Amino acid sequence: MRLASGAGFDVLILGGGVNGVAVFRELALNGVSALLVERSDFCRGASGASSRMAHGGLRYLENREFKLVAESARERNLLLRHAAHFTQPLEVVVPLTSYLQGLPGSILRFLGVGVKGSTLSAAGLKAALALYEHLGRVGRVLPSHRTNLRRIDFPRYLARRYKAVISYFDARIRNPEALVLEMLEEAMAVCPVCAALNHVSWNHQSGSDTFSISDGETGQTFAMRPKLVVNASGAWVDEVNALLGRNTSYVRPVKGAHLVLRHDALFERMAGRAFYFDDGTGRMVISYPLDRTILLGTTEIPTPDPSDDTIAGDEITYLTSAISSLFEDIEVRREHIVAMTTGMRPLQRGGAGDANRANRDHRIAEDRLAGDVPLLSLIGGKWTTFRAFGEQVADRILAHLQRTRSVGTRERDYPGATGFGAGKANAGALVKQLEACFALTSTRAEALVHRYGAVAEQVAAFCAETIDAPLEHLAEFTRNEIRWLVEERAALGLDDLILRRTQIALDGDCSEPLLRELAVLLAQVRGKPASWADCEIERCLAMPSLLCSAGRPASLKERRRG
Repeated sequence: MRLASGAGFDVLILGGGVNGVAVFRELALNGVSALLVERSDFCRGASGASSRMAHGGLRYLENREFKLVAESARERNLLLRHAAHFTQPLEVVVPLTSYLQGLPGSILRFLGVGVKGSTLSAAGLKAALALYEHLGRVGRVLPSHRTNLRRIDFPRYLARRYKAVISYFDARIRNPEALVLEMLEEAMAVCPVCAALNHVSWNHQSGSDTFSISDGETGQTFAMRPKLVVNASGAWVDEVNALLGRNTSYVRPVKGAHLVLRHDALFERMAGRAFYFDDGTGRMVISYPLDRTILLGTTEIPTPDPSDDTIAGDEITYLTSAISSLFEDIEVRREHIVAMTTGMRPLQRGGAGDANRANRDHRIAEDRLAGDVPLLSLIGGKWTTFRAFGEQVADRILAHLQRTRSVGTRERDYPGATGFGAGKANAGALVKQLEACFALTSTRAEALVHRYGAVAEQVAAFCAETIDAPLEHLAEFTRNEIRWLVEERAALGLDDLILRRTQIALDGDCSEPLLRELAVLLAQVRGKPASWADCEIERCLAMPSLLCSAGRPASLKERRRG
């Protein structure tokens, strides 16, 4: 939905990442008129470059962040229950090189004395997991951890240096971007006085309480005077506050990169499990299989520039070397990389020490704009706790507006999970329903349910309205499905489609012919000329995240030189 006026909105939310959207959903469900504006695309920044996990934050125990771990574990359990279409249990395998080595260092860090990383021991991890599972006991549906000390019970060809293997359970969020979009759709469906816009720009008139919003899609500009402003811009919090006339130093941007691998032998060896292992310096690396590829991460590099989305060669070498040391018979090389993600984590500022030990909790900072308008800055946080953070921010806003909460979200299903349930039988029933109602093949119905959960019924109905056909270069998608993503989920750019409305990039399915086909279709749906499609193709082919394997197309510029 695009707007012609900014009148009637009480709250302005600047930023369309997961935390801003969570606040937007909370306000909408409680009848508060809110406008969310995002300068690029929803879920584009750190929210779209996460580990794609719902986890309690086991490693944060060493930093004594008990409150955060307990909250994260509780929210993980809620996601398993209320976002079952996208959230599934994930076994995490931790190979260990010693039984006791490193335990004294861990104890010292736990007591706040030591700071340097050390080897993780079996004894230390078992103690941590006992506390971890205790903190996440409320609503827990995951199995308890288990320990293997016999090599015969280890994963095949695990490197000889490992003496023990401990497995525990967290969860995987299969499609976090789609979950964010579901929250936006739910909010605007239940509250007609709420709206969310991507690809817009805004300006704040110095010394006033007036904002000017310019919609690049419609060309319209309108003014609004909110009663309260939420700065949910993530790593850009301080930059945005400066534009609002407030000099703050709340956030410490830390860049994190993940690699997406296509490696059949490694995929098979992982057998659906995550591997969480020491890189040899006391820093932990995690890797696990996605639907068809493998996610490997992450790096943590402090940077003063929140716009820095480059991925250095050293980061790639570090991650590929780490994963290559895990098994005796498996090597990962650069040609196995089919995509990369990078994002700026907005950690709380507080010292210049190791980013690995920085505070990961969230908090709300309150300032005032001209006219005594409250400005709430959202600082820190992690993906798993978005709902709890959004709830806390919304309660602060409701208090400012002298209103009371009427609807809670703790036990509320997300739209795609409505009637879906946690079992495969529920998904199977929905597949059968789609087959019968829309004359779909079982393969097509299963694909829609896998991608959208209960929302698949809306997609199937849209696709059935006119003659449909598979994409020429990726037949598992149809032309009408892409139209639905453009018209209903506001995919305005080619990268919106391949990175945040679908998992085409993560599945390693990008090719220049596919990008061209999608760009032409996107231009047709949006009424853009052929030259616009050409520009979109060139822009996407130049993205580092999509050009990282010898098996992938070179950029147009490189190809023309040849």
